[in-house]
Amino acid sequence: MKKKQVGATQPAILLAMNSLVEELAKAESHSEPARLSLWLYEPEKADQFREVWSAFGHSAWVEMVPRSLANKMRPTREYVENRINAVRPLLHEVSTAAYANRKTSPLPLPLRNFSSSITNELKTYWYNDLDVGKLSKQIKSLRMRFRQTRDRTLGGYEDDKALIFKPAKDNECHGIAHPIGTSGKAFACGRFRYGVALFPGFHYDVTAAKSPTLKVDLKTSSGSVRSLKGEKRSYINIFPNDHLLPEK
Repeated sequence: MKKKQVGATQPAILLAMNSLVEELAKAESHSEPARLSLWLYEPEKADQFREVWSAFGHSAWVEMVPRSLANKMRPTREYVENRINAVRPLLHEVSTAAYANRKTSPLPLPLRNFSSSITNELKTYWYNDLDVGKLSKQIKSLRMRFRQTRDRTLGGYEDDKALIFKPAKDNECHGIAHPIGTSGKAFACGRFRYGVALFPGFHYDVTAAKSPTLKVDLKTSSGSVRSLKGEKRSYINIFPNDHLLPEK
């Protein structure tokens, strides 16, 4: 399990992100058991946590270390070592949903482009303070809500913008194993989701529910806007980190 321990200041966040990308880049691929967790001391202000979550929250599993342990290396290490034993089964629950059950679970959805209350929830610190039982129930609830968006005729899941997201079949997960995107955040999100590995090459075939071509604006993995209104595309592939293929 890779771990990153950071403070809650902007320079520390940028340094940690750069360090994370360097570590991930050393390995061109990773296996399903790979895990990524980030540990930080409880921030004094909500804005500090929001900065950390914005940078790491959708790729790493984020854990809080009591602020009283700040600058106390040995007690901090002991706390993290003990807490990891409780975190491992939580990550197993997430992995089952995001990796093994990726075709029926909302956890690997591209959070910028699948518009729904489900992804709005997944953008928050949704698993905070949950034990294994509560986390399992939370994931089950998310999957049940996601199932309600399924369009059986078109074979995918419909979002609030009338886009159909059809999970790729295993034999369609070819080409780019883990699209890196154009930023450190996109790089990390191309490989991990909430601390667990993503299935190599997994993506969604996205079409319009009510028209033969896509006539929408989509977000790229860097957060910029790409308008498809003039491209006359019948479909586009969107990866969990919002990487779009074919490129413009």
